[in-house]
Amino acid sequence: MKKISIILPVYNAGKNLNECLKSINEQTFKDFELICTDSASSDNSLEILEKFSKKDSRIRIINKINEGKGHACNTGINAAEGEYISIIEPCDFMNKKMFENLYKLAKKSEADIIKSPYYKFSNNSDKKNQSRTEWSKYCKIPNWFFRINECPSFLSFHPGVFASLYKKSFLNNNSIRFVETRGYNSRVDSFIDMPFYIETMLTAGKIVYTDIPYYYHKSVRLEFQDPKEYIFPFDRIEEVLQILIKQKIKDKNIIANVYKRILKITSIVFEALDSENSLDIKNMPYEIQLRAEKIISALDEDIINNSLFIDDFERRFFNILNPDKII
Repeated sequence: MKKISIILPVYNAGKNLNECLKSINEQTFKDFELICTDSASSDNSLEILEKFSKKDSRIRIINKINEGKGHACNTGINAAEGEYISIIEPCDFMNKKMFENLYKLAKKSEADIIKSPYYKFSNNSDKKNQSRTEWSKYCKIPNWFFRINECPSFLSFHPGVFASLYKKSFLNNNSIRFVETRGYNSRVDSFIDMPFYIETMLTAGKIVYTDIPYYYHKSVRLEFQDPKEYIFPFDRIEEVLQILIKQKIKDKNIIANVYKRILKITSIVFEALDSENSLDIKNMPYEIQLRAEKIISALDEDIINNSLFIDDFERRFFNILNPDKII
């Protein structure tokens, strides 16, 4: 049994895949398997994967039809034999000490989730021009393992599942998997991490955070090419709200931080659709207006207006979108 199963969902990632695979191959931690799920890539991704797999017996390639990133991740998780799961993006790369140090924390704590910050760089910038996620500046994170009610701000952070380890038995025992969408598409799949992130954080009995970044994530600006694509983020938001209901979450601090993430995703969609960044619902396509109003109606107005976790911008944005207040 391997200690870590690294899941690498791949679709037309040939431009960056060599660097990603090289950073995995150079890890100081050696007891892992790499499961690459290729969703019928039309570029040279499969060729690159096969080149690396011929040199490294730890690499397994699963060829599959294009059923979306969520399905690709789930295929990898279901095939994994490791004690812990790590999800990696094929456009990203890692410090060579990442798995060694995260696994040490995992074994020392026996935590369900081990998470670290990361560096991000944009599509057009030099990789030396990086910014670091500074989560520890926004909330007091417990020094050792914790449950989410002790640090609910984690729910409002970027819901990337990279730079993390997940205990596989934890995922299996709680039947946690990714949302499966209709086909691999960068815009459609942009938010599938969010329900997985929220559900794992809410369910975990032990979460451990280290403030040392090991991961380098390529941040891509959200752009819509098909009018149907702007609906998908709202699908993910509704799934998150269903998770709150399913888990019977009553803690107002937890709910407030989930709301922060929901309002952030909504504003991202508005900004992508409105070049003036006015965040005015009346400038949105009619179907977006309907979906945004439905979601805003589902949020607890008392929590929005009274929680110390909700800032002034979020409160104003909510009240602008609130259908009871729209004239």
